[in-house]
Amino acid sequence: MNALNKIREFDQSIWLDFIRRKILINGELVKRIKEEDLRGVTSNPAIFEKAIGGSDDYDTTIRALALQGKSADDIYAELAVADVQHACDLFRPLYDSHDNSGDGYVSLEVGPNLINDTEGTIEEGLRFWKAVDRPNVMIKVPATLEGLPAIRKLISEGVNVNVTLIFGLERYEAVAEAYISGLEDRVKAGGAIDNINSVASFFLSRIDVLLDPVLEKMVEEGGEKAKLAEPLVGEVALASAKKAYQLYKGIFAGPRWEALKEKGANSQRLLWASTGNKNPKYDDLRYVDGLIGPETVNTIPVETLDLFREKGKVANTLETNLDQVDEVLNALPKLGIDLKERTQFLEEDGGKKFKEPFAKLIDSIEKKRVQALDLQPVEAEMQLGEYQQEVDAKIEEYKKSEFITGFWNKQADLWTQDAKGQESIRSYMGWLRVAETMIDEVGRLEQFAQEAKADGFTHVVVMGMGGSTMAPIVFEKSFPKGENGLDVLILDTTNPGTVQEIEKAVPLENTLFIVASKSGTTAEPLAFGDYFYEKVKAVKGDKAGENFIGITDPGSPFIETAKELGYRKVFLNFPEVGGRFSALTFFGLVPAALYGINVGELLARAVIMMRACGAYGPSDNNPGLQLGAALGVLSTKGRDKLTLVVPKSLSDLGLWLEQLLAESTGKEGKGILPVAGEHLGKPEVYGQDRVFVYVGYENEADEDNTQKLKTLQEAGHPVITIRMRDALDLGAEFFRWEAATAIAGAVLGINPFDQPNVQAAKTATDKIMKEVAEKGSLPEQEKALSEGGLDYYSSVSGSSAKELVQQFFAQAKAGDYVSIQAYLTESAAVNEETTELRQKIQDKLHVATTFGYGPRFLHSTGQYHKGGPNTGLFLQLTAGHPQDLPLPGRSYSFGTLQDAQAQGDLEALQSADRRTLHVHLGNDAAAGLKTLLAAF
Repeated sequence: MNALNKIREFDQSIWLDFIRRKILINGELVKRIKEEDLRGVTSNPAIFEKAIGGSDDYDTTIRALALQGKSADDIYAELAVADVQHACDLFRPLYDSHDNSGDGYVSLEVGPNLINDTEGTIEEGLRFWKAVDRPNVMIKVPATLEGLPAIRKLISEGVNVNVTLIFGLERYEAVAEAYISGLEDRVKAGGAIDNINSVASFFLSRIDVLLDPVLEKMVEEGGEKAKLAEPLVGEVALASAKKAYQLYKGIFAGPRWEALKEKGANSQRLLWASTGNKNPKYDDLRYVDGLIGPETVNTIPVETLDLFREKGKVANTLETNLDQVDEVLNALPKLGIDLKERTQFLEEDGGKKFKEPFAKLIDSIEKKRVQALDLQPVEAEMQLGEYQQEVDAKIEEYKKSEFITGFWNKQADLWTQDAKGQESIRSYMGWLRVAETMIDEVGRLEQFAQEAKADGFTHVVVMGMGGSTMAPIVFEKSFPKGENGLDVLILDTTNPGTVQEIEKAVPLENTLFIVASKSGTTAEPLAFGDYFYEKVKAVKGDKAGENFIGITDPGSPFIETAKELGYRKVFLNFPEVGGRFSALTFFGLVPAALYGINVGELLARAVIMMRACGAYGPSDNNPGLQLGAALGVLSTKGRDKLTLVVPKSLSDLGLWLEQLLAESTGKEGKGILPVAGEHLGKPEVYGQDRVFVYVGYENEADEDNTQKLKTLQEAGHPVITIRMRDALDLGAEFFRWEAATAIAGAVLGINPFDQPNVQAAKTATDKIMKEVAEKGSLPEQEKALSEGGLDYYSSVSGSSAKELVQQFFAQAKAGDYVSIQAYLTESAAVNEETTELRQKIQDKLHVATTFGYGPRFLHSTGQYHKGGPNTGLFLQLTAGHPQDLPLPGRSYSFGTLQDAQAQGDLEALQSADRRTLHVHLGNDAAAGLKTLLAAF
């Protein structure tokens, strides 16, 4: 047991006189709480100046806040509040414990410029109290004459107060009086006082720093004064503290205090402050070792804390040599030293010592704020040819009508005149400013990631569907793993082969599983969670929950399930943010943080784009408006196939864009179809329904794609080019595309925030699963043909596979597209064969092709397939499950569930009068695809 642990036996609490974002995130503060019995934190302007002005920990957040139009003072307040909130959360278990002894508090000081402003102190104290919004925050208020009424008022309002800058005994008594009077005021007003806590911070080392030179000079001069002065050197501060403690014992006793104590009042403990020794002649621990006693606090700087842990001498010293206390204090007047006058000087000087670093801090923030205002997002290069004039006209129309102002005000009639639809739109526009909210969560996200790493986790499996997994896929494929990141895998299919591959790829005991479901009722992630929970439980028993976290909305039924199973944590997302708009919420950023991505910078880039899109005032060059108007107008002109072209390093960006665009716009027979993964061809293989969008990097030439796009543009096809500076610009691009998609929806006259046709496939699947439960097998489908080990199901007919396939694709006409839907185990071989199939279709039919693994695409492009224009030919591919997996607590397997989803979606497509061909490839999907290719 070290000295920090042992001191608790004497009922003294050690608080840390230091705060910085780094120690909140890297586990240092948590370690001190757990291993060193640290019981609180104090902060002041000088501490924040060193933390914020003396490091780059906060630069990303400063930029993001500056771009929101915040002043330097506002930025400081937000940074300080965020750190104090984070620290409060780390101390919350101690605060909530039954024996907290008045500990678990974190202090935040009102601005030093308010030191002589009573009303200003009250106003800012209440503002900080509400902003931090934690019961274990203390608002620091200076013990000036103007501060005393503020202390009383804040206590009467139920605010915890740390009274700071106490140097003298008379002022200490006045502070205690202000506290007691505040409690009495609150009782008279009918308020509870049992949850109010306060400390009186008595500053020590500065007393000796001021008086010792005077006393030492007297000693040097000799004579009677020298004899009297010599024993006082280095003793005045300790004597003052010990005297204050005796006053404390008298103040918090007797009838007046007992009346309050009966109502639950807590005494205002003395807190020893300024305890770092500043005189090399003294023992560095004199203000710690010498003041140990019950019902007190000592707030200690880091260096002194570490020294005390190793060399501290723990004993009850606070009430030793009390006879000498009065001797020291009574001797001062005899030497001509007026202690009251001197401590008044220290109070005034203390205020200056806080004002100076605070001014320096604000100046540092201001410089960074001004620099941030010059930041701009990368521009999209629009080469729209004959459509440019009409797109420009639409942009001008929206500018004149103040469309963007209404957009940011969530003015739902921009999209629909239907009252119900407008209500739906307003309830799903939280994505507009969610990046601002998430900036405040960066520290906690990074801390969570650090803790996971420290606890031995090496892998993360994100389990979800649609919007809960698309952004994590993009992050994992587009970024290298961070220095302290974990390996991230994504599971978003019920295919048993893929589930088995994931299981084999990770060490179960050291893997963190994320069950991600907005509603908390999505079948697939719940099934994944149950399966892997059972697997981990077989290894870790009742501690299996330590390996699981959830991401869901408040009120979700999954929250209770996670609690019952002992999940490590549940992140509550935002109900007003739809799944496909959730890249910059917990759904995207929890996996990103665990992977080691700089989520703070990612969000800062998003805010840069928000600002350019008019979030904080008019913008002449609005990237979201420009892209959205272009996509909307081009779609109305028949250019409704957005063909995404990317370098290999951004290969999976299309998955995210597919869901965003297709699910948002594919309804009412309209829509923009994202086409990802096609190899660029010559102009003659494309119809007049294409718009090509290239997203790449400034420093990556990608000459082959660049040259082909130039040829396509010269042939009259619209081409849009976006070149990011680096992968962190994805934060900006997520927002650009979200805004553009919403604006394109307005151009098309549809509600981009609903998905009215998605339920059709789910309903059909549910019906099939009921039959499975009753009969033990899937309902039979009517087969059109069996040949070469493949089974064909379609309304078209043919005497051979070749003829049937040809008859099916003969239905294609200009403006159509072919959707290949693979309910298969994802593999390199399958990808290779389907890529060849797409190429053949494109070369032969000159129509767009899309490809997706099922059931992933059901939560993505599925809405467009049923609700968009009836221009699709749907080729569904299934295979057997020779190594199926049972689902815990269910009567069916993963394979049965995937087959039911395929069959349910096929029925939904057919109900929507879509052209379908289902080919069952047998047990070897890659071999079956080769056979199918031969028939094409």
